[in-house]
Amino acid sequence: MKRRLLLVGDGPNGLHSLKPLASGLGPNWEVVGVPGIVEAQCSLGQNGFDAVVTELRVGCASGLQFLNQLTEQHPRTQRFLLADLSDKQAVTKCVGTSHHYLATPCDPETLKAALDRAFSLDVWLMNERVKRFISQMQKLPSIPALYFQVVKELQSPTSSLETIGGLIAKDLVMTAKLLQLINSAVFGLRRQIASPTEAVLCLGAETTKSVLLLAHTFSYFDKIKSSSFSVERLWEHALATGSLARTIAVNQGAPPDMVEESFTAGLLHDIGKLVIACNLTSDYISVLQTAHREGRPLWLVEEEVFSLTHAEVGACVLGIWGLPVTIIEAVALHHYPSRFLSKSFSPLTAVHIANAWDQEQRGKGKVQNRMLPEVDLNYIQELELIDSLPNWRAACKLPPIEEKQELPAATPDTTTLINTANTPVLTGAPIAAAA
Repeated sequence: MKRRLLLVGDGPNGLHSLKPLASGLGPNWEVVGVPGIVEAQCSLGQNGFDAVVTELRVGCASGLQFLNQLTEQHPRTQRFLLADLSDKQAVTKCVGTSHHYLATPCDPETLKAALDRAFSLDVWLMNERVKRFISQMQKLPSIPALYFQVVKELQSPTSSLETIGGLIAKDLVMTAKLLQLINSAVFGLRRQIASPTEAVLCLGAETTKSVLLLAHTFSYFDKIKSSSFSVERLWEHALATGSLARTIAVNQGAPPDMVEESFTAGLLHDIGKLVIACNLTSDYISVLQTAHREGRPLWLVEEEVFSLTHAEVGACVLGIWGLPVTIIEAVALHHYPSRFLSKSFSPLTAVHIANAWDQEQRGKGKVQNRMLPEVDLNYIQELELIDSLPNWRAACKLPPIEEKQELPAATPDTTTLINTANTPVLTGAPIAAAA
């Protein structure tokens, strides 16, 4: 069955310039073009479309306002906005929306890749409730303009880490977060770093990109105030998980790109908690209190109350941002890695273990340890990596694995929860608890 794409141009000339974008989509797409928002609204009322691409300005109307209306009227339609990312005023208006962004000038290959990426989530993230939830969020961070500037600088033949540091120095919030990270115990430097340029030199280009995403997300949501939800503790857990995931990947002998993807996925694995907490604050606090009071995994209580989990929500946000699928998969499945079809080491493996081990250290001495995540040993056994766990623990400078009783098999209730997702599950695998 063909997918349908609606192109919305700024008048006949604007539409004419957009039509070549669809030239590389192939026979699986049906493309309809209209020269304005009025015509677009008419077409949407008569027919369903899987995706809409519009320019930021369409005549006297705003393409952004049009997509905001589309969010409410057609929440399942993927929305793409063509914008000049050097236009700071325009980019500022886009912050906080859940649309996809395409930098102008855009080419057919870029559009096809963006569409493929958006719809690839449908292959393994089957929960329609998640997609509806994301599309209706009032507060959702867009990928920061500074990130695009840094990526563009990295692609320049004259790029330098000093230049990237200079770009970051212009953003006071990013500078503060970057320096907070580089001077934290995660990196264990023997002296204080005082400038963003020096921080970039220490972190490297790829790590800096990941930190910018993390810092932007936490800065966007830093106004959440609740004794039951600590943004600061979540920030610390994110840094620790990213660091442990990278150490595990390095110890496993993973290639450099997988090492960096493991680090990024570890940093961002819990951003779904921020999204839910900011948009449904009172409801989410109630979920946190229920999980704590009953000593149950948070993600299971989320599933019962919202029909989704923070892992799935976070993965959808990263999908909108256009991060690699390997990172999105690691975030989406970090509590239940046995659903993953691949049976080899991946960023998911590193993040799943890193998350469990960091939460384990943070939960030492607490009474209700049932809330803490456990490493899914059946999944690790499938990967034939059980014997690697002691080496990874040593590399992470964690105490040896304690002897534990065999974990119980999944209960009927949790099995039902997993099977309703229409995703593969290992027979008899224990359900890893999640914090």
